[in-house]
Amino acid sequence: MRTLSISVLAVATASLLALATPALAQNEAALREDLEGRRVRLKIDMPGSQEGVNLQLDSRRPMNYPEYGSRLKRYGAALRKGDTATVTLIKVNKDLIEFQLDGGGFGTFLDNTDTSANIPSVDKSKREKELERLVKDEEDSRRRARLNEELDDLRHRRERENRRIAVERARIEEAKRERVAEQRLNGGSRFNLRFDGAVPRNLTTEDIMDALSEHLTFLRR
Repeated sequence: MRTLSISVLAVATASLLALATPALAQNEAALREDLEGRRVRLKIDMPGSQEGVNLQLDSRRPMNYPEYGSRLKRYGAALRKGDTATVTLIKVNKDLIEFQLDGGGFGTFLDNTDTSANIPSVDKSKREKELERLVKDEEDSRRRARLNEELDDLRHRRERENRRIAVERARIEEAKRERVAEQRLNGGSRFNLRFDGAVPRNLTTEDIMDALSEHLTFLRR
């Protein structure tokens, strides 16, 4: 009996998934047809990031304002209140709808967000390590002084080179940060329309437009 029950459950689950997937695809196709390419005018500033603005549509308070403020502070505003933008992509996932504007925001897997400079510091050379050992073991004061002189010279050369590398590393990292910041301000943004559990199967274009009406205005075609 137990084996039979598990088998029935597995078949039922597979059947539900088979029904849900076409419905999800049809829902996305209809929303994309109606909304992609539409122009909108923003009523709020939009963060310059693919993280965008989260709206929990089945909540009494859809927007998390502390999170929204934190993202604006961290990334700056790619789109300002009063700006117009184009809906460039509608993507329906299991529990959210991505409503992307002017590219959807900088920071997706195709965007280079790395601001590090991979320039390694110079390590001690074999000779420097050898001299440290020789100085430690040398008992003759004159020879130890000569060894120390050579050791100090090698150490100072290495430290000078590492200071130069540190300056170059800082210059490159600052240039990369400026590049990323500029790309964030030109990469668009998005609304993430979230639902508890799953996106409703009967969701319409009008539902989406109504949910976003507090944050943007759809312009006439």
